Amino acid sequence: MAGNLKKFVNPRFIKTIDLALMKPLLARHEGKYKGFSVDLLDQEEDVAREALEKLLTGAEDSYPEGLRGDLHRIAELGDARGLEIIQAQAARQGVDLFPDMKTGDEDAPNKAHDPKHIAVRVFLEHPDLFDAAADHMAMLTADRLHEYAGRERGVAIDLTAEKVEAFRTAVAARFRDAFLGDYCRVGDYDDDDEINLVVSHGSMVSTMPVVEGQVERVISVRQISHAVLRYSENTGMLRLARIRKAHQPEIAELFASIILDRSGFFDGDDAQDLYTLRPVELAGPGFAFDAAYDPLIDKVLIIEAAADLMAPGKKGYPRVVRTLRSRDLGGDALQHFGSTPVSFGGAWRLGELVFRILFKGDGKRQPQVTVKLRPPGVVQFRRTQHEARVMKLIERNGLMNDRDDFEVVDAAE
Repeated sequence: MAGNLKKFVNPRFIKTIDLALMKPLLARHEGKYKGFSVDLLDQEEDVAREALEKLLTGAEDSYPEGLRGDLHRIAELGDARGLEIIQAQAARQGVDLFPDMKTGDEDAPNKAHDPKHIAVRVFLEHPDLFDAAADHMAMLTADRLHEYAGRERGVAIDLTAEKVEAFRTAVAARFRDAFLGDYCRVGDYDDDDEINLVVSHGSMVSTMPVVEGQVERVISVRQISHAVLRYSENTGMLRLARIRKAHQPEIAELFASIILDRSGFFDGDDAQDLYTLRPVELAGPGFAFDAAYDPLIDKVLIIEAAADLMAPGKKGYPRVVRTLRSRDLGGDALQHFGSTPVSFGGAWRLGELVFRILFKGDGKRQPQVTVKLRPPGVVQFRRTQHEARVMKLIERNGLMNDRDDFEVVDAAE
């Protein structure tokens, strides 16, 4: 992230950023600078920008830790994609972003319209909007979700501020022990039948060498990480992203006990037994996805597959002794197993499948999503507006285990 920060506060940024914005940003950490005063920005512009350049282009550990954290957060939203997310969140919240920035000539260039400048201004003037945009960025970039199936469907959430705060306190205690930092914030967002929680927290401190003139120094950096939790009331599924595997069961239980008021809701033996490649194994190399039900899907290409040779291991549990991978961007990855010793009817199992879904569209580049499916509990793809279609394709082709037996199991218990 240090490299990204230097890229953000580059010479063009220093020469063009509104000093009236930088002064309140730097004033948030007044009294913690080494050889710099915020009052320097009140001098003649050339003098002020020279002082700003000296501060921002020096070693990153010369910044106060709080300023370093502020700039890292602003940098995450200081590009075209970040601006798009900020604008979408502003529209959702009914916020008119900076009417004074509008000009009579819509095409007239205005440095105040630059994504970096807008990110700084939103950070200072609309902190709630900025937090929501940062959380939304985290949700969009979470591409590998670990899923837990609840014991029943249709369990609604009565989400209150008290529950969110109780969850934040509990998670903060776990992450404090794991990452040795106190910072923790939780944002909650509704999306149709889904509840999304984004937990922003400090990650482990890392060190890296930097160069000052001819001298190498080592600085320390603590970045902010974003854990994502998504719960569907209709299906009873909880999806976790950017959470260490060792922490996932505990975080899922905190969600169940605090947010759902149902301790043990995700403790079933099959809570993560969600996906299967058995239909592909039964069909063999000739398997093809059926997407005829969806008029927006053009075609589905199977571009990679992993076949595992299983043998008895310790205590009789099977273990993988050999793996063959087949990769073909043309969509024939499965068919290549026909000329190998792989036979899915015996000791061979299909351990992983990667397929690319191409959607119909009017643009020059055809919209597409690449999906990795690894039973029993991993489906990985970059989340887009096509997410619902991806999951429906998996379900319609029999690659999702049936969860309708939950109510029967609960009744039997």
